[in-house]
Amino acid sequence: MRTRSRLVGVFPCLVLLLLIQLGLPRPPALAAAVLLEDLHYRLEVLFWQDAARVKLTLTRLGPNRFAAAVVGEPQGLFKILSGGRRERLETQMVWRDQRLLPLIYREESWRGKQRRFKEYRFNYSQGRIEMWEGPQGKGLTKKWQTDLAGQVYDPLSAFYNIRLGLLKPNRADETGTIPSIPYPHPEAMVVRLGAATESGLKAVVSLNNPIFPDSRGEVFAYVDKQFVPHEAWTTVSGLTLRVRLQPESAIMPPGLGALKAPGLAASRRPPVKDLPATAGK
Repeated sequence: MRTRSRLVGVFPCLVLLLLIQLGLPRPPALAAAVLLEDLHYRLEVLFWQDAARVKLTLTRLGPNRFAAAVVGEPQGLFKILSGGRRERLETQMVWRDQRLLPLIYREESWRGKQRRFKEYRFNYSQGRIEMWEGPQGKGLTKKWQTDLAGQVYDPLSAFYNIRLGLLKPNRADETGTIPSIPYPHPEAMVVRLGAATESGLKAVVSLNNPIFPDSRGEVFAYVDKQFVPHEAWTTVSGLTLRVRLQPESAIMPPGLGALKAPGLAASRRPPVKDLPATAGK
């Protein structure tokens, strides 16, 4: 009888809760992330033809929000010799003023159990950029901040703005100087496009503050008409690192309409075809 009386007392409460739930507006469903581009590369170092796998993606996170990321994973014996070093670059962007503007840019690397993490935060409302750093993943500490006098770009946001024809260079024999993240002093990326060749347009990117501290700060590449690198190389500690685009890659359509495209899963785009002659060597 006591159990029955308790149920009788609880039942009206359950009915009331159910009515409240039915009457409350449901929270809007979160927009699913849409993969717009998926580029796969293999890294060659000395006699290692598959020293690492590199993946570059562009994802639409929601209305006017995007993320680009590069992830590098060493393979086989090179993974052991490099101490299991992994690299990840990521930028979150917003479509504003007819550009992809960076909001947060992250540089992350692992070597064994050691982890290095840097995060650059763009505060447009207050006109400043901040750099936060956190070794070993034990929380982030603000290292510096500086005024954001004009628009600056990280390597990934610059890459996709060039791809969309919003930043120069976007034609052969053209050079563009792109303001980049201050470290904390003003820096610039200089991108030069040469004449067309059988392998595509040759591009040279000069970085005052290179991503790899032991590199010369220059990256060379052959790009196609959509400025997709089919082959790229640089020198780090006297060694040439070369990446080649793989056939399983999926390239987004040209033009600004690609940002609103249904994505790779919906379009079922076939793998990249007709790679430059150098890509298969």
